[in-house]
Amino acid sequence: MSQKENSGVGGAEIGDNLELKLSDRLAVERTVLAADRSMLSVVRTSLNFIGFGFAIYKMLQYLQAQASVKFMRPQTPRNFGLFMLLAGTAPLFLMMIQYYRTLKRIGTGTKVNIFSNPIFLMAFAALLLGTVLLVTLTVGILLQ
Repeated sequence: MSQKENSGVGGAEIGDNLELKLSDRLAVERTVLAADRSMLSVVRTSLNFIGFGFAIYKMLQYLQAQASVKFMRPQTPRNFGLFMLLAGTAPLFLMMIQYYRTLKRIGTGTKVNIFSNPIFLMAFAALLLGTVLLVTLTVGILLQ
């Protein structure tokens, strides 16, 4: 069978001169769906880390400015915020690479257009948000 069949999810295509049985096509779909679920869970967790890191940074910064007695080092809010932003951004970047490789491997040699995949685009937007916040925080550190 030379026509390509679309798996319907995630942007991966199967085919390329291979005739797959129904059970094989369903197995490919299950694998794509599992990759999608994994990517979405990493995006959700990364956004939580990024949001919590930025929020705790601002909260600690406010508490530090309003406190009459010093109860933490001056760099504590910045360090905690940077750590949480990195803890959210770095695994997301690694998962995006893994997701692309998985879809490429399932694609059986066909070109995978990852940038038309809404799940990948959402992950890219979250990665961009984390990177912008990291750069903003780092530039703020360098300018002080």
